[in-house]
Amino acid sequence: MKRLVAPIVLFFCWACLANAAPRGLILDQSQIDFTVKEMGVPVTGKFKRFEAVLDIDTAKPEKSSAAIRIDIGSLTTDNDEADVIALGADWLDKARAPLATFQSSSMSALGAGRFEAKGSLNIKNVARPITLQFSSAVLADGKTMITSEFKINRSDFGIGGGIWNQVGVVAEVILFKVKLLLSPAVANLRTVVVR
Repeated sequence: MKRLVAPIVLFFCWACLANAAPRGLILDQSQIDFTVKEMGVPVTGKFKRFEAVLDIDTAKPEKSSAAIRIDIGSLTTDNDEADVIALGADWLDKARAPLATFQSSSMSALGAGRFEAKGSLNIKNVARPITLQFSSAVLADGKTMITSEFKINRSDFGIGGGIWNQVGVVAEVILFKVKLLLSPAVANLRTVVVR
């Protein structure tokens, strides 16, 4: 019973945070894309459903935080056969690991609108520490654009198996490109606020 209670409480808390600021993430203008090479040929895809709870304070980045949750089942490569393989047990295992998450533990400024976030990346129910660099830019209309590129080694998360896991078939490194567009800052909001 205890195993069930913790995920339910976590989901409820996440929902409260996400719903507290409906003007936060502009999903239809945000994206999380990935590229992996298969036999040396780049294969691209994206996740269509994800949520982000961000509090980025550019003046005091050490007080900032970020949490992102991705619906693994929303993966698409525009190839139905490839999608079935990617979501299967050997790869992302959607049935047992329906979500991928990032939770920051600290942030620091790098200068010129660049920042560094340290935290935990959880894919396929395997959590690993990760350091991500990202840019934050306020646009003319008051919206804020967050962009980041980073790489992971798929074997660190147990991603891959079967004939596709043989040397030279699918590359070890996966490149992610993230673009998050946030609505203008709103006073007195506690989540998804950019100062």
